[in-house]
Amino acid sequence: MHHHAHHHDHGHGHHDHHGHGDEADPRGALGIALALNGAFLAVEAGVGWWSGSLALLSDAAHMLSDVGALVLALGAAQLARRPASARMTFGLDRAEPLGAFVNGLALLVAVVVIVVEALRRLTGDPAPVDGWPVLWVGLVGLGINLGSAWALWRSAPDNLNVRGALAHMLADAAGSVGAVAAAGLLLLGVQGADAAVSLFIAALVAWGAWQVTRDASRVLLQLPPPGLDMDALLRGLATLEGVADVHDVHVWTLDGRHPILTAHLVPGDGTDPGELTRRATDAVEHAFGVRHATFQIDPGTSVPCPTAHCGARAPAI
Repeated sequence: MHHHAHHHDHGHGHHDHHGHGDEADPRGALGIALALNGAFLAVEAGVGWWSGSLALLSDAAHMLSDVGALVLALGAAQLARRPASARMTFGLDRAEPLGAFVNGLALLVAVVVIVVEALRRLTGDPAPVDGWPVLWVGLVGLGINLGSAWALWRSAPDNLNVRGALAHMLADAAGSVGAVAAAGLLLLGVQGADAAVSLFIAALVAWGAWQVTRDASRVLLQLPPPGLDMDALLRGLATLEGVADVHDVHVWTLDGRHPILTAHLVPGDGTDPGELTRRATDAVEHAFGVRHATFQIDPGTSVPCPTAHCGARAPAI
């Protein structure tokens, strides 16, 4: 407990040092995925240009965004492991959600490019496309995409940054399935299938992009992590033994997984502030997984909160 001249205390329960020693390190899997996808990008773009297949060229454009996404994800994972300092008190934990957000936006741009070109071909006279190169490249791409996705999922399935890269890999896998399907239809003589399948690929890519961008936006907007029951958390603090009042409660996350909490507590008569802080810290950690909680102990219900611009009491309380 730190005693201040204006007679209120700060209790700080901190069981998380913002490090990553207790979590899987995804950098190895990201490096493998980057090497495989970088090599395949060159092959797919070359064959797509030679064969004139929009399904391959659109998937190659998406693959280019994937390679950039993997570079970004790998860089973000490296930055997030930099230790906290006086200038960066939380370290760079938020680098990973930021990378995921940029990846999601890049996917949405790729969707627009694919849709525009597909519609242009469908409304015009589609050029003939040889189905065999499309088929073989699609099958190879499917294997690489699924292998990369499996490696990423095994490395850190709950990591938002990895989820962003994984969304790219799964969207590319869907694109490879689409390319294989387009190749089958092309071999049957359905020339418009190449552009039509590209629209299907774009829809799948857009769905994955929306999910990643939405979840990353929650982190960047400092909203509570998904799945955290804020009403239950507020009720739990308000009904905690020795608590007369709770206000100015804020919950956010740096990485999309671990919640961070600050709150003002007013102790009841005869309640020791230090004991109240320990009790509240244990309660939010065990019940809600909050490993970084900071509590300010205020003087009492009859005394205004000494903190300027103190937030209003939460309606659930």
